[in-house]
Formats: sequence, C-alpha cells, structure tokens
Amino acid sequence: MNRANLAFAGMIIACILWGSSHAIAKVALETVPPILLSALRFSMAGVVMMLIQRLTRRPAIITSDRWPMARLSMIGVVASYILGYSGIKLTTSSDASLLIIGEVIFTAVLAYLLVGEKFTRMRVIGTFIGTIGAVILISGSANQNTEAAPNRFLGDILFLGCLVCEAYYTVRGGAFLERNDSVSMLAWVNGISMFVWIPIIIWYIVTGQFPAFSTATILGTIYLALIPSVLCYFLWFTAVRRVGASAAAVALLAQPVVGAIVGIKVMGDPLTLSFIIGGVLILGALIVTSIPEQATNEFAMLDRQADER
Repeated sequence: MNRANLAFAGMIIACILWGSSHAIAKVALETVPPILLSALRFSMAGVVMMLIQRLTRRPAIITSDRWPMARLSMIGVVASYILGYSGIKLTTSSDASLLIIGEVIFTAVLAYLLVGEKFTRMRVIGTFIGTIGAVILISGSANQNTEAAPNRFLGDILFLGCLVCEAYYTVRGGAFLERNDSVSMLAWVNGISMFVWIPIIIWYIVTGQFPAFSTATILGTIYLALIPSVLCYFLWFTAVRRVGASAAAVALLAQPVVGAIVGIKVMGDPLTLSFIIGGVLILGALIVTSIPEQATNEFAMLDRQADER
C-alpha cells in the first residue's frame, strides 16, 4: 500500500470513529448529565492538546487573536456541546448523525451573511434538498419517541442548535486559522473552555451530585475526550495534506452513514419511513454540496470542520 492509499485509509478510519461518537455519547449520557459530559470531555481533551502543543513546540497564538478566539470558544465549544449533548440525550444517535447536514446548511448561510461568500448552484441545490430531508426526518420523529429517546423532536431541534454554533465557529474561525497554527488554535480554544468546565465539575463534586460511573461510562467519556477530539484530528490532518481536499470530501460522507448504521444496528434506533426518506435526501444533499465545493477549494474549510468534531 503506497503512502497516498495509507493516508486515505487513515482518513476513512477517522471518519468512522467520528461517525460512532454520537452512539458513544448516547451510552455515556445514560449516566452523566449533558453539561457534565461536555465538561469532562473537553477538560481532558484540552489538557492533552495543550501538552501536545508544548511537546511539539507549536507556535503560540497571535496575541491580538487570543481574546476574540476566547469569545468564539464560548460559542463553538461550550454552547455547542451543551446543546448537542442535551439533544442527543433526548433523541437517537442515528438522528444526530444524519442531521450533520445542518452544519453544511448553516455554514453556507452564515458564510453568505457574515463574510459575503457566494452560493454556487450546487450548494443552493444541496441546501434545498438537505433542508427538505431534515424537515422530513424531524417532523417524522415527533410521534416516534422511545424510552431511550423520550423527546426526539426537541432533541433534534437542540442538536440543530449545536450545529448553528459549530457553523458560526467554522465561519468566524476561518480568519484565525489562516494566521495561526491549527494545533495551537485547537489547544487554545479547548483550554479557554476549561474556565467554564472546571467550575462545573467542581460544583457537581461539592454538591454531591457527581454520578457513579459504570465501566461503560468511564470508557465512553475517555473515548470521546481522546479519540474524536485528539486522535481523529491528527489522522485527518496528516491525511488531508497528502491526498487533498477532493478525497477528503468523499471520506466525510462516511460519517453520517456509519453513525446511522451504528445507531440502528447497535443502539436499536427505530427504522421508520420518515427516517429512510429523510436520510436518503440528506445523504444526497451531502454528496451534492460536498464534492463539487471541496474539489475547487483549499482544504482550509475541511480543517475548520475537523476542529469541531
């Protein structure tokens, strides 16, 4: 296997691991409240990323960017994951995996509104198809609640709120990524979020509300902190710089597919007509919006999207 094929294989592995993260979070959320799971995940990830930055001697963040990036962290990390995990707790992991189309749609809209990025014809078509798919998926889930997903409609809406925050971070973070090292930026953003996460963890401990962790919860929390947030990040960036943006766009399509399959086959998520129709439209929209766009752009947008997972 040559280096290009090996890099692409690493990229696929990263996407498969990212795709499974919603199911892992769903298991952890059976024991851990959403805000505490967010705090534990990003506190651990922040410490690890800061150590990696120091050990690899990455350049520091530009001084003038530090405070604006700190504010962005409150949206792209803190608000995003509190909303996201609150949503996953109420809905199915497969719904969350397919609703990743929301990030594509919201990023396109915010890029147009905030930085004047134009809509291409394929992006307009993909946005339209994806919106229809998301509406079908969410509306069909309204009466499909289960014990594991007690309020799928509200959960899906909260998860979309998470994706709005991530899209805003992607658009606004682009300028910072152009001026700063990507590892340093991720370490800084995650590290700043710890000013919120650490007090939350302390509060749960002091008030006696810190839950008893099962082995599955411990492993799931560690997995979320180290695999999607650290390992997949390095697999992705190593690969994307070798095989390019077009191959990366194809690999990204594995995430919702893997997430939906894991949700249905492993987590027992219900397979309904609205889920099938919405899922097919969403996957079609991802194909339409991803491949043509990424083939013509630098991999900067892919870098920013990878930072969010």
